Amino acid sequence: MSSALARLVPDPEKFRAHPPTDPVVWHQPPEPVTDLLPLASVDTLVAEGSLRASMLSVVLGGQRQPATAYTWGQRPTQPGFSDVVRPAELTALLDRGATLVLESLHRTWPPVGRLCRQLSREVGVPVQANAYLTPAGAQGFAHHHDTHSVLIAQTAGSKTWQLSPPIVTDPLEHQPFRAAMVTDEHRRQFAEPVLEAVLRPGDVLWVPRGWIHNGFATDEHSLHLSLSLPPLTPYWVATELVRTLDGDERFRRDLPWGFGQDPQLRREVVAEVVDLLAAALGDLDRNATADRLAGRWRRYFLEPERRPVETVLGDPLGPDTPLRPVPEAVCGTDRLPDGRLRLHLADTALLLDPPAAEPVAAWLADGSTPRTARQLGLAEAAGVTLLRGLLGAGVLRRA
Repeated sequence: MSSALARLVPDPEKFRAHPPTDPVVWHQPPEPVTDLLPLASVDTLVAEGSLRASMLSVVLGGQRQPATAYTWGQRPTQPGFSDVVRPAELTALLDRGATLVLESLHRTWPPVGRLCRQLSREVGVPVQANAYLTPAGAQGFAHHHDTHSVLIAQTAGSKTWQLSPPIVTDPLEHQPFRAAMVTDEHRRQFAEPVLEAVLRPGDVLWVPRGWIHNGFATDEHSLHLSLSLPPLTPYWVATELVRTLDGDERFRRDLPWGFGQDPQLRREVVAEVVDLLAAALGDLDRNATADRLAGRWRRYFLEPERRPVETVLGDPLGPDTPLRPVPEAVCGTDRLPDGRLRLHLADTALLLDPPAAEPVAAWLADGSTPRTARQLGLAEAAGVTLLRGLLGAGVLRRA
């Protein structure tokens, strides 16, 4: 199976092992992702009438416009359709220089969803996508930072990007950019960016978490994919560890009512809770807790692309039905002590017993060759049932 990451960066192995800590521009990788989101695809998404207000943002003059400005919300319509996007209003806003932001595009545009699933499998963190369409000479957002790292892939037109060092190093999700952070010294840094580059179709820009960036279209329109890679930090692990203590009655009892008024009482309570934390966390089963954290992290990944009609109402699955694996549907795998293979999907985990685990694991690793149950040595009824389950889970497709 070809590498999705190789379509974005020149050295995928190096990128996975040591993601750059500074911004980097890569011009024209061998197989750019421009085909995944041509300009006409935006019209397709909008004109189909399936986009709702929550799937789209419109930014004009640096401000997000109210959804009523581009939906049916202020016009007579059938119940339940008031938040459907109106193409005519988007046209008018684009004419005024507004930027269209297609939110969570990995859920509404299948080619981008497949790219995100494959990237997630390759880098080991969940990858999500937005797309930004900006008219010529216009700008969506002013200088800001993101709380996740971003691969920006230009798919049409061109955009100029300016990047400056972080104001907050490695900001967490609850530490978004705020205008109040910016001092006069920061503004002087913005005026002399450490990196300025024009992205054209096929070019890719890596923006590490926290780096200040600012983009504006050139004398032509700009359409780019923004592939976000959320951080997995010690802070997240620590937060999740504290969540495991909700079964301990000592952490659920009320604090003394005088906590808010008595400084001495506050000091005593904090000291007591710190001691409780140290004792409780010290007694945790670390291996079992690590397994639980894997399950919680898995839920951030994009679910497999399922096809219920094909699975249930298609031709009956038999021992000679050709199937092909969808490796990007699997977030990860591990082997249990009893020999079973566990496939981690975003919304569940599947267990394969030892007789089937080996051929299926090898097949998923190969990732491309169609096989039948008979060719896999699983032609018995139980084997066919197993493959039908994997088909329903989105791990397999009919060839």
